[in-house]
Amino acid sequence: MDPDRSVADDVENFVRANPNVQPPPPLPIPQPVPVAPQSVDLEEFRKKYISQRFINQKRKEFLELKQGRMSVAEYEREFVRLSKYAQECVPTEAIMCKRFKEGLNEDIRLYVGVLELKEFVVLVDRACKAEELSKEKTRAEIEARDVRKRSTSRTFQSQPKKLKGMDPRSTGSAGYLRRDRGKSYPGVKTQATSMASMGNVGNNRPECQ
Repeated sequence: MDPDRSVADDVENFVRANPNVQPPPPLPIPQPVPVAPQSVDLEEFRKKYISQRFINQKRKEFLELKQGRMSVAEYEREFVRLSKYAQECVPTEAIMCKRFKEGLNEDIRLYVGVLELKEFVVLVDRACKAEELSKEKTRAEIEARDVRKRSTSRTFQSQPKKLKGMDPRSTGSAGYLRRDRGKSYPGVKTQATSMASMGNVGNNRPECQ
């Protein structure tokens, strides 16, 4: 059953059962969305259906566009989309390439900046390859830093083991020496006293006349 016909029958039955009720207003006729014909210039279509304020906003976004955290592919899509609102800023493909390179991140721009590319498709391809090289370089630097950290931690961990392997007798003898320092021994003192008295006896001998 046609759903529109079913709704119409329900409304008609309701009106018959309630003659004093006003019928509902007719449904609004949907308006077609304007579409730019193939024969119409796109610039004229924009001027007619798009406000100048919107165009100025998109042109500003294009002029301030930078790659930032976007990938090269994402940046290229956004660049092409916004460039349609600022065609007077990129009248030739060479100027389009120049502006695209200026918006790239510095590490990628260093790779493609030395190339005098004037074909936009070729420039985008070189920028994508430069992006892969930059990622590989970053990964290598991170791996090298991790290796240095692991080697440093292993060095610190091996030091306590060396201390544990030292000869306990050497440390024990050193401990005895420290403990014995400052103590007095009677035998040693008596020997020293007797030696001193012998010296005094020798000094008291009468000299020869």
